Amino acid sequence: MFMRKPFLAMTGLVTCLSLALTPISAEVVTLNSLDGTVSMTGDLLGFDGDTYQLNMQMGEISVDAAQVECEGPGCPNLLAALSSFSIAGSEEIGNNLLPTLIEVFALERGGDIDVTIEADGTKIYNVLEGNGDTYASITVATSDSADGFAGLLEGSAVIGMSSRRAGQNEVAAFEGLGKGRLDSPEQEHIVALDGVIVAVNRDNPVSILSLEQIARIFDGTYSNWQQVGGDDAPISLFRRSDDAGSSIALDQIAMAPRSRRFAANVVVLGADALVSDAVAADVNAIGISSYAQERNARALAIRSVCGQLFEPSEFSIKAEEYMLSRRMYLYTAKGAVPDIAKDFIEFATSPAAQSVIANSGFIGQNASSTSLDQQGRRMAQAIVASAGRTELLQLQDLTAIVLDAERLSFTLRFDESGQLDSRAMADVERLAAMIRNGEFSSRQILVFGFSDNSDGVNAQLGLTQDLAQNVRDAIVTATGRANLGNVRISPIGYGRLLPLGCNETEFGRASNNRVEIWVK
Repeated sequence: MFMRKPFLAMTGLVTCLSLALTPISAEVVTLNSLDGTVSMTGDLLGFDGDTYQLNMQMGEISVDAAQVECEGPGCPNLLAALSSFSIAGSEEIGNNLLPTLIEVFALERGGDIDVTIEADGTKIYNVLEGNGDTYASITVATSDSADGFAGLLEGSAVIGMSSRRAGQNEVAAFEGLGKGRLDSPEQEHIVALDGVIVAVNRDNPVSILSLEQIARIFDGTYSNWQQVGGDDAPISLFRRSDDAGSSIALDQIAMAPRSRRFAANVVVLGADALVSDAVAADVNAIGISSYAQERNARALAIRSVCGQLFEPSEFSIKAEEYMLSRRMYLYTAKGAVPDIAKDFIEFATSPAAQSVIANSGFIGQNASSTSLDQQGRRMAQAIVASAGRTELLQLQDLTAIVLDAERLSFTLRFDESGQLDSRAMADVERLAAMIRNGEFSSRQILVFGFSDNSDGVNAQLGLTQDLAQNVRDAIVTATGRANLGNVRISPIGYGRLLPLGCNETEFGRASNNRVEIWVK
């Protein structure tokens, strides 16, 4: 029975949209509103703990579970639905990071985990309470980032794991189906940091390669190490598939800008760890892997088109100065996400979780610091890059200010609209928490704005002063003025001074538009 008139009058009870819910065997059920005015019968297509999806004569409809009671043998087990959710996507996250996060998630509750491996390799993590009861059941299927987005879009996954940011086509697909903006702070959650590395055998004498040399090696133009200053020996090539984050990252920064494609003789392996192991076993090998999975291989330093040298390190990746730094993401779709899945994401991005991420080889987002001494190379590069007396005087002024200061890893960047991006917003909150906790008592926080060279010197100085001031205001707001105590926060714009990347490249310009945080 379907009472059309009362149904139409109840705003918010039913939505004529096809949401991505967990598929279940279609059985006939009846949904009755709590006030008894509406009754709907149809085939139950899915339920995620928040929303029922019914197939009725009028078509597919979605019903708010909080406003109805389900009748019939096909009704789902509400307790099981509320405590279970699925995660799919990146093998790097799913196999190397997620197990640690789930284990600590359980330990935080005073419990433990019980792991079951299905025939297809899918893992089911039962998060146990201290008394042995199951608090959550998390199903994890690993493959690649593209499958994470596909699973999230079709509803077979509640959380999608990705070692790259959602692409324009993926963002458009979700938005087109009413599943929100994947790149919004509400749906995009950065869980860890990593870097793509160009790895060689530890006995290989080559230590630095330029982007041009890397591109020529991986497209097959260079086939002997002697062509790049190494031994007279053939080059063996290893990488991940085209959909893997490491291959995409190198393609974007080295291959595509030079209209080069990966050679057909590159051996494609299923995991970054396998690439590193293959390189470690072959003195003539080179591969594209990840910092988290370097293992017994050795990462090369990379020389950019304007001569800057980039070496992967915990700080350079955390500050996203290393040109192949990457963020590790957990994505959700708009709408019904079980509360327990929200709890897990909140935990995974918390300071407690970030502090143990290093145990998995990845890099957490909690603050770390470096001294001016350790920033020597970038200061020297800035002196070489300075075009005139004005910039040299500005550099002298900056150096005098930071002489006794330390730089925090928080390096804030902006999205296409000029607003702080999702990681920068999270870093502002992290910095604010540190201020509230008294970690900078009686100290001065320096907020430095920097830019690319796309405009005149004076214009860029004004722009970066505004950026620094806006970030300073955001920090004060997040902290609460009453919680600042005797901490001073000073915004200063330095324009195009101290470039991190080459202004000749899109990546370099994006890197140079930033706000750095120093403390003295």
